Amino acid sequence: MIIISTNRSRRRVRVILVLSFLVMLLLTLLLTGRHLQSRSATAAGVLAFVRQDLRESASSIDVAFARAQALGDLLATDLASGALPYADSCTRLRAELAAASDVNGLAITFEPYAYDPSLRLYQCYVFRTPSGAIDELRGATYDYTRPPVDDPGAPQTAWYYNTIRTGANWSAPFLATGAGKVLIEYARPFLHRDGRQTPAGVVTADLSLQEVRALLSRLDLGTQGYGFVIGRDGTFLDYPDRTLVARSSIFDPESGFDPEVQAAARRALAGETVELRNLDALSERDAWFFFAPLPTSGSALVLVVDASDLQPPADQILRELTGIALAAAASLVLGLALWSSVRQQRAGAAWGVAIGFTLSCLALIGLIWYLDARLARAVDGALTTRAGVERVLELYLREAGSDAVYAVPTGVQLTAVQFPDAASVTVGGFVWQFYSDSIPKEVSRGFSLTRELGELMVVEEVARTPRSDGELIIWRINTTLQQSWDPAKFPFDERMVQLDIVPAELIEHVILVPDLSGYRLLRPSALPGIDAAVTINNWRFQRSFFRFVAADENSSLGLASRAERSAPPVLQFALLARRHVVGPFIAYVLPGAVALALVFAFLLTDRQIRDSQDLVAALSYTAALFFVIALVHTTLRDSVAAVGITYLEHLYLLLYIVVLLVTVIAFLLVHIPGLVFISYQSNLLPKLLFWPLCTGALLVSTLVIFVYGGS
Repeated sequence: MIIISTNRSRRRVRVILVLSFLVMLLLTLLLTGRHLQSRSATAAGVLAFVRQDLRESASSIDVAFARAQALGDLLATDLASGALPYADSCTRLRAELAAASDVNGLAITFEPYAYDPSLRLYQCYVFRTPSGAIDELRGATYDYTRPPVDDPGAPQTAWYYNTIRTGANWSAPFLATGAGKVLIEYARPFLHRDGRQTPAGVVTADLSLQEVRALLSRLDLGTQGYGFVIGRDGTFLDYPDRTLVARSSIFDPESGFDPEVQAAARRALAGETVELRNLDALSERDAWFFFAPLPTSGSALVLVVDASDLQPPADQILRELTGIALAAAASLVLGLALWSSVRQQRAGAAWGVAIGFTLSCLALIGLIWYLDARLARAVDGALTTRAGVERVLELYLREAGSDAVYAVPTGVQLTAVQFPDAASVTVGGFVWQFYSDSIPKEVSRGFSLTRELGELMVVEEVARTPRSDGELIIWRINTTLQQSWDPAKFPFDERMVQLDIVPAELIEHVILVPDLSGYRLLRPSALPGIDAAVTINNWRFQRSFFRFVAADENSSLGLASRAERSAPPVLQFALLARRHVVGPFIAYVLPGAVALALVFAFLLTDRQIRDSQDLVAALSYTAALFFVIALVHTTLRDSVAAVGITYLEHLYLLLYIVVLLVTVIAFLLVHIPGLVFISYQSNLLPKLLFWPLCTGALLVSTLVIFVYGGS
């Protein structure tokens, strides 16, 4: 009867194991499907939004080209019909230019003796100066009728010579040094007034690409996304790296763009709308490219969205993938348990399950570490486009009402960063501000950094440069600032260096805004505002950006003007750094792992603890281990200035418990030698459970800190 009952119990256990295995396997499949569906839905929503942006932006940009082209066509028609007398051409051009804000210049250039039989060459060119005023040039400074030559030092005549012979066209972009802008020119010949079907000259309209740039800067393409425009030959009309505009092409071998992206660009220039996924040349990250043709000028608009922006939030991905991994690991362990239940060698099968469980826990811990490092979490409020700045300003200006608010563009360039201790940062570099002519001279120029430590913050003015519409001031800074960082995830912790910049003016209504135009690349991963030579030992920089943070409205500093208005948001420059884990692993994880192995080796020893002398020897061994563990633990806490318990300390807390339990087992072996838990097959149960319990405890700790405990 006992044998029959035992067999039934074993069958019942196997049935439970089979059902549990199938349930966990099904759960793994369900969680995987749910995760894939979530990612697909998020990607579909972002893609639909970007496609809509692509259509609207392409239409808006093409309209700007079409307006310039229509203006050139109108002038050519009026010249040919006689509605615009040659003598009135400059007056008409002035009026048209004043009404067309996105056109930078208009010109009417005549064939030899067409304007005046006694004058061989004549041109009227009306243009905007860098200050925005309208000026004009009359007459010809060189013979524009000559065939173009390859000599870069020779006068450029292709714009006129080719247009006379081939008809209306859009030129390649060029940098107008006098205007300080990148321009693209529409040229069209106009006929003689007497009806002859031969050209009497050429009308040109120079379109400034600043409006195109402003439109692209207002697009919401995520913190890593951007847009740019290429001309009919692939030349960049606008690009995040301003040094390449009008100087380089997407088809250049050194551009860094993949041949597949270049092929898509050719298709877009031919009139197709194209989408593809490829490597982004700027960030060297996986990205989506969206191409749309701009038919009026024969150019193309390109939007680039980082692939990570098409995914759910990083914390959600981490939780979902961890859930899948936990279910899969549980299926594996249950499968091992089912296999062991049919084995004849019970002890060997039990060791197999214990090892499988231990390895599963270690694999899960490693996976969570990897995902936490790889998944980039969104930064709240990062300002990477003018649209973001304008939204904040608009909200604040509504609150300010009729008060005069002066916005001061401010930039930061750090040339040195150091962590002198665990609660402060020392920074050196430059801060610049632009004060427009609309800001009264009585408004104090300058700034201050909050949370300054020490007796003196070095702020030294190094340059004051007048510009056409204001004044640029540059300061050198060198100071130590108090910071507050949470080392709870040590050694996987991050430090966000925060420079809160407030205006020196205390009475007038001044708000500092980021000078986004002062940086070549604004995406946080490109580290705008950080010198390429800046490094910190054992830390790596991940992102830098500007954002607005709420001001402290608890105090008005005793000034009535400040008490009567809401405090403007504070401009903050932030730098996110992540710790290198190799050093802490060698210094703290390795000693802890060795200590665990030594405790397990003590359990594996065949020496029997039978009397007080053996017990004293065992206590001496555990006491020595405890001393080493406590010493390393103390050093760890001092190095990170921890107040609470950090993640790595969980290993040492576990070691304290393990050493205590081994000591208790030693006492029990001496005083209660017949206890089943420790006497069964020479202490087999503690040996079997040692690594599963230790790694299981560390897994629970990892899940709480990284996945389910919040951040």
